[in-house]
Amino acid sequence: MRVRGEAERVARLLGAWRTTAPAGTALRQALAELIDGGHLPPGRRMPGQRELAGALGVARGTVARAYADLVADGRLAARHGSGTYVRGARGPARPGEGRLTSFDDGRPVADLSSGALPGSDLVAEVMPEVGRLLRHHLRGAGYHPAGLPELRQALAADFTRRGLPTREDEIVITAGSQQAVWLIATALTGPGSLTLVDDPSYRGALEAFAGAGGRVQGVRFTSAGTDLGLLAHTAAAADLLYAQTALHNPTGVHTPGPRRGALAELAARHGLLVVDDQSQADLAWHRSEPLPGLERHADPARLLTVGTLSKLFWGGLRVGWVRGPREIVGRLVEVRRAVDLGSPVADQLAALLLLPRAARQRADRRAFLLRQAADTEDVLRAELPRWRWQPPAGGSGLWIDTGEDAVQLSGRALERGLRLTPGPAFSPHHSHRRFVRLPVWHPRHTLREVARILADLTEPRRV
Repeated sequence: MRVRGEAERVARLLGAWRTTAPAGTALRQALAELIDGGHLPPGRRMPGQRELAGALGVARGTVARAYADLVADGRLAARHGSGTYVRGARGPARPGEGRLTSFDDGRPVADLSSGALPGSDLVAEVMPEVGRLLRHHLRGAGYHPAGLPELRQALAADFTRRGLPTREDEIVITAGSQQAVWLIATALTGPGSLTLVDDPSYRGALEAFAGAGGRVQGVRFTSAGTDLGLLAHTAAAADLLYAQTALHNPTGVHTPGPRRGALAELAARHGLLVVDDQSQADLAWHRSEPLPGLERHADPARLLTVGTLSKLFWGGLRVGWVRGPREIVGRLVEVRRAVDLGSPVADQLAALLLLPRAARQRADRRAFLLRQAADTEDVLRAELPRWRWQPPAGGSGLWIDTGEDAVQLSGRALERGLRLTPGPAFSPHHSHRRFVRLPVWHPRHTLREVARILADLTEPRRV
């Protein structure tokens, strides 16, 4: 499974690599770009020829020719009995070469690979006040590795209102939830550790925990939440559990209260440190308040809660946070110091002004997403009637069973200017091959065009 997963990862990095050049030449040029750009770093073992050929839908000889050319020009090294490894970059590609030239004749139809939402006008509305507040802060150095004290206090008060008593020193501000998860992975996991994650799960978290060097193991996730039976079998050997009980990405499932309680009890029994990523909690479709997570169930001494304003207000507002025990928050701050000296003060001041407007923004997001989801489902039922999905509790996308190999479908779609993210990108074991995560926020005319392209690509496989 790992071998096939590596081949599929390289295939996703390659993107729309085919050009008018012969297939072997085009593949060599595309792989050279990835190596020269550092996307395939020195020392990395390349997928086997057969596996990569299968992931790309080409003959094995095409991959063999590309590998041989890259060995000859010094970018790859073939080790007998071991495989083929990246040696390093050999300078930029020549003008006119590479997969990016396939887009010279026009723009892609749509990028549906991300569920990030458009920004809120409220962000622009608070900016004049940010400027006024900033004058006071200009008297200092502007470095706040743990975060702006006023913002940490406001978030601590919010957690306390939600039933989890919190002090300012139990909060660290981060550059969005992605950095929050990366800090946790870097500070608390590594070689010799075992992190349990849902399967599927947030792909940014999978990358963060895998990048830290520890083992990552998936636990089946269903429409009711984490499979607690499987979790019980694996928890004893694990160090950390990464969960999304408030609102799960990519499935949009909200874990019911009794199951959240059972999960917290199981984690406590095995001494697991639990990361409850609530980044999506504000995107509920059928309630006005944030969806609850583990804050009323788990032991606060063994719980880290991740949050962000990026999903609710705007991805360009890079403000997230971790709430946890003081000693662990201190470790995260020390790791943060090695990366930067704190999030921009202006962003944090904007966040401070936006927090009181969160209820208004949740209502706007809810109305927008419900309207867009209805349009998306109508289009899909009309154009792709074989696709199936469970209505989510919230979020910005649908987790769709396409009924076919979604990895290959995504590759064919990319040739038509349509970028999708197939299921294996959300799995630590590269499973869920029939699934795609489809964002719902695009305009109806774009969705219709996308659906018709996909219907055309799947037509030969219909019965």
